[in-house]
Amino acid sequence: MIRFRSGGKELAVVIDAVERTEQIPLLTGVPLAPSFVRGVASLRGGVVCVVDLRPLLEPGSEAASSGEEKSLLVIHDGVRRIGVLCDDLPDFQRVGRGETLNLPQDELEVYSGALRVQRGKPVVGAPPPELVGILDPPRLFDLVERRLHEG
Repeated sequence: MIRFRSGGKELAVVIDAVERTEQIPLLTGVPLAPSFVRGVASLRGGVVCVVDLRPLLEPGSEAASSGEEKSLLVIHDGVRRIGVLCDDLPDFQRVGRGETLNLPQDELEVYSGALRVQRGKPVVGAPPPELVGILDPPRLFDLVERRLHEG
């Protein structure tokens, strides 16, 4: 898995869906685009739409202010690709059996499951493991396309 923070949320995506990580390139704004579209960028001869996940996943919320992001994670589903702004540098994490969970059906809009993350050493009285949403790239792209057609 690749773990990253975007829009203040900690998320994960399977490594096979990650094309690359990049420094944030020069973004060209798109007139009349929804707030989650931060622009388009030229990456090694191709153009990619760059999104801010906060207003995409939480409609009505403010976009992260420009300059807070540290990197760009390019995600693909075999056909489509998108650049996701990250609050930090993405990090690789091996995931063992029992570390992922299925989510209730109503939580599956863009997630394929959740990842258990234990902060610090597990000790008696320590807080329970946190859950990190695992993005499902095809569902994420479908949501982006739906929101683009709505607005």
